[in-house]
Amino acid sequence: HVLAGPYCSYQLGLLGADVIKVEPLSGDLVRPWRGTREQVMSGMGTGFMAQNAGKRSLSVDISQPEGSDLVLELAAGADVFLENYRPGSLARHGLGYDDVAAVNDTVVYASISAFGQTGPHGHRPGFDDVIQGTSGFMATNKRDRGPVRTGGPVLDYATGMHATSAILAALMLRNQTGERQRVDVAMQDVTMLLVNYDTAAASQHGGVSELNEDIEAPMLGRFATADGYVMLAGYLPRHWQAIAAAIGLDELTDVEFEDLFARSDEIQALVEARLLERTTDEWDRIFSEAGAVGGGVRELAETFASGQPDARGITEPLHTPVGEIHVTTNGYRINDQAWGPRSSVPMLGEHSRDLLGELGHDDAAIDALITDGVIRQHDA
Repeated sequence: HVLAGPYCSYQLGLLGADVIKVEPLSGDLVRPWRGTREQVMSGMGTGFMAQNAGKRSLSVDISQPEGSDLVLELAAGADVFLENYRPGSLARHGLGYDDVAAVNDTVVYASISAFGQTGPHGHRPGFDDVIQGTSGFMATNKRDRGPVRTGGPVLDYATGMHATSAILAALMLRNQTGERQRVDVAMQDVTMLLVNYDTAAASQHGGVSELNEDIEAPMLGRFATADGYVMLAGYLPRHWQAIAAAIGLDELTDVEFEDLFARSDEIQALVEARLLERTTDEWDRIFSEAGAVGGGVRELAETFASGQPDARGITEPLHTPVGEIHVTTNGYRINDQAWGPRSSVPMLGEHSRDLLGELGHDDAAIDALITDGVIRQHDA
C-alpha cells in the first residue's frame, strides 16, 4: 500500500485495466510525498502522482463492517484483488483470500508483502530499506565502510513490476482453467532475483560477498573526468580495444588479456590521466561516436536533457487538479507504441459516490455512509 502495490496496479492500468484504488479516510500514506506546497497540502504530492494516475479512488474505513462489506461488494465483480499489506492484516477486516473467494470464484487474489505469506519470516513487516539488508542485496554493494543501500526505492518498483507479471500469468491460468488463483509475491524473493547469479552461487556454495570496487579493472568501472565521472565496461578484448582507441591510447589497442592484468596499475594510470583531460559530456559524445562501451554518469535531469528518454516516450504530460505533471509510461514499446495512463490522478475519494452508485446504492444510502464516516467523497 506504499509503492510496490500501487506501482503494480499502475502498470495494470497502463495495459487497460479499470483500477479502483481503495484508500483509508486519511488517504494513501504517500499522498503528501514531495512536490509544491499546494500539491502536498491537497494530497497530490509528486511521489503519489507518479504511480497513481489512471485510477479511481474509493475512500473507505474498512475497520467498520459497513466499510469492509463495500469493498467485498466491489471484489465480487473484480478480475483481480490486489493487496500490499502484512500477511493477515486484511483477513482481520473480512477481506482475506477466503473472504473474497467466497464471493468471487474466478478472482485472482494477489498479495504483495515483505517476506511472503509463508516461511519463518512471513509474519514480519518490512519496507524497501529493510529488505535491501535482509535479502543480501546490500552485501553485493559492499564498500570499505560497509554494505551500501541503493538510492531510491528500487526494490519497491521491481516488486511491483514482478507482481504485474505474476498477475498476468495468473489471469492466463484462470482463463484456461476457469478457477480462481492466488498470487503471493515477496519483496525479499524479488530482490534476490535482481542479483540472480549471486543468489544462485550463494545457494550452492555459500560464502561472503567481496568488496565492490569503483574500478574493477584498468578499463572497467567508474573513472573521474574533468568535471564528473564516466563508466567504462571493458569486459572483453574488443571492448577495451574500442575504449582505448576512443580515448586516444592507441598503444593499448593490441594489449592481450594476460598483459592487461599484468600491467594493470600502469594501464589504469594511463586511462585515469587521459580521462581527466576532458569533460563528461565530451567523453560521452566520443564514446557514442566510436561505438565504445562507455558513458557519462548522469543526474536524472541530465539524462532527460540528452533527448533519449523523450525519443523513447518514457514519460508523457498529464493534466491534474494541481497542474500539469509528467508521468512514466509502461517502459517498453510494442509496434513502436508505449502506453500512458488513460485518465488523471484521482483526488482522495473522488469516485466514492460513483463507484457505490455502480454497485446499486442510491444517493440517500451513500449520503448516510458519508455522514456516518464510513466513506469519504471528494467534492470539487
